[in-house]
Amino acid sequence: MRPPRPIPLFLTFIALALPAGAQIKTNAGADAASAGSGQVGASFNAGGVAPVGLTGGSVSPLSLSPAFGASLSAPAVSLDQGLAPSAMAAQVVPAAATQDRTIPKAAAAAPKAAPAASPKAAPSSEPVLEDRPLEWFIHSLRELGVSNDLTGRLADFLETRHPGNHNVIYHGLGHTRAVANLTANLVDGQPLSAGQKILLILAGALHDVDPDRAENTPARVSATLAHLDEDDEARALLLDMGVRYGFTAAQVKALILATDFSLEPAQMKEKQDAFAKAAKEAFPADPAWAMAWGKRLAFADQTATYIGTPADARHHVEGLALEIRTQLEAIGAKGPSDEVILAGTYKFLSALKQSPEFALLPAHLRDNFDGVRAYFEKKQTPEAWAAESAPMPARAPPVSPDLASAKRYINSIFAGSRVPTERESDSLLGDWLDENGIPRDSARAAKVRESLIPSKAKADADVAAKLNPALRRHAALLIRIAAERKVSVPYVEDVIIKRGLLQYLADIPDANLEAQIELALTNAELEGAVSKYPDNAQGELMRSVAGAMGAKGGKSVEEVARDGVFLYADFRGGSFLRGFASRDPDIQKHTIAFYVTRQDGKWRVDGYRQSAHGKASDQSYIDGLKAWLRAGGLPSSDFR
Repeated sequence: MRPPRPIPLFLTFIALALPAGAQIKTNAGADAASAGSGQVGASFNAGGVAPVGLTGGSVSPLSLSPAFGASLSAPAVSLDQGLAPSAMAAQVVPAAATQDRTIPKAAAAAPKAAPAASPKAAPSSEPVLEDRPLEWFIHSLRELGVSNDLTGRLADFLETRHPGNHNVIYHGLGHTRAVANLTANLVDGQPLSAGQKILLILAGALHDVDPDRAENTPARVSATLAHLDEDDEARALLLDMGVRYGFTAAQVKALILATDFSLEPAQMKEKQDAFAKAAKEAFPADPAWAMAWGKRLAFADQTATYIGTPADARHHVEGLALEIRTQLEAIGAKGPSDEVILAGTYKFLSALKQSPEFALLPAHLRDNFDGVRAYFEKKQTPEAWAAESAPMPARAPPVSPDLASAKRYINSIFAGSRVPTERESDSLLGDWLDENGIPRDSARAAKVRESLIPSKAKADADVAAKLNPALRRHAALLIRIAAERKVSVPYVEDVIIKRGLLQYLADIPDANLEAQIELALTNAELEGAVSKYPDNAQGELMRSVAGAMGAKGGKSVEEVARDGVFLYADFRGGSFLRGFASRDPDIQKHTIAFYVTRQDGKWRVDGYRQSAHGKASDQSYIDGLKAWLRAGGLPSSDFR
């Protein structure tokens, strides 16, 4: 287990909250983002000194001055400054037209003085929710053209990268999703290309990936960047996203650096300098754009917790206190109480409100933030939080712990804006089950679903009753897979039987069954797509593409995880001569390597790399390939 890191942002709450009868001793220590080294630079004990700041070892009053507020804000850079056209334009799928996409509103469960959020009608262009739980940022990515496969890989990647109890900590999966959701909200409607929006949302989603940290402690930026460099799955995900939508892993990591933070001025300057250097190197054509949006990403990181309900904000701040205590107790020190951290929250929120980025929030989210801030304003001492006169907002007593927790989770998403439909409740229930480590097909999950959405539970039971007896215990999995792929459960069952999986069910571990079913469905779809092609060179080339795509083989984990394949082609002038498919990205000798994927029943061909003798644009080679395929009888409608 790595030793805990020094505590950066969290000391804000403590330093602002402690009364005259408490003291903080500080030590500049090592970099707050250093991976796996350093000591916690703070200890808490009784004394008669007022709160102090971190100013190079000297003791001085800590205040949220304009200088502190400025560190949270972005420079005044025009929103229409984009990334280099060569890096972002050619391979980006245009965004779907939407009028009013915003995070579901949170009603202000705050004192009467707090402004209330007014509900807003959902846009008619909003896609129908799938049965699998989809976070808002996932919907946003899909509307921007990111494939279901890639968004599914991203969601699965994030779900396995946060150690600790997600119900009681701050920097868990919920925080990651909240930051990505808010980032998706901030970029919506801005004059950015689809690729720029995808890049920013992805950076928000990955900013706290640090699976090697001790349980119940916050993520470290430096360890996050190391994981993105070293983990095969992370590298494959960044490669495939970048190739398709026109950005690099270095650009994602530069934006993540913008979220690094320290209260110690010298350390904060080092972090800001590191971000500026990375932005200049990763975005040579327009580092000012990266600087501006990096600062906005940092603002989203700090603000996302406080745009919901006061009750949820309090719960997360208490999780922050737990993380601080966990770090300190690991080195034998005593950490602060929940009440101490809660008492400092109002001044921290006041600093965020002073940031120029605050104006970027939609009006209803500003209202939500103001409601949360008003709630904390009334309790700015630990004694106020400890007193019986300052209880949590009243909640109905739970009938059962699981059911009550699931209801709270679902209601927090909609926050009083409207009553969720049964379909939405079932989708979000799956998310709650995942976050709480409850298998979706377990008896415990079935009991919650039966109480929360009885009609859906009955419908699923009817579907299960019609399955082959050997598949009935996997009914929940088959129902979810069918919903994700937008096919029927009988179709999934038919593929399993026809492809011979049924006879091996007893030998396939439950943990591997989903992957086997997904592979069978993918191969069935691919084979169906190419079976209609003529028996000529064009048809055989596309059958080889389908075969390589369904094989999931290669020399590395990266090749196995890739959702597409490379089509290596030779041209004479603008005319296609020959080609073959492979999962190997390293072949160099052919005119061009195309990257071919399958999206929503169509083939997508992108340029990946040209050899030294390739002299035309990627698009001209793509057009030449498609012309050759059409000449062989393959319909244009099969290609994007």
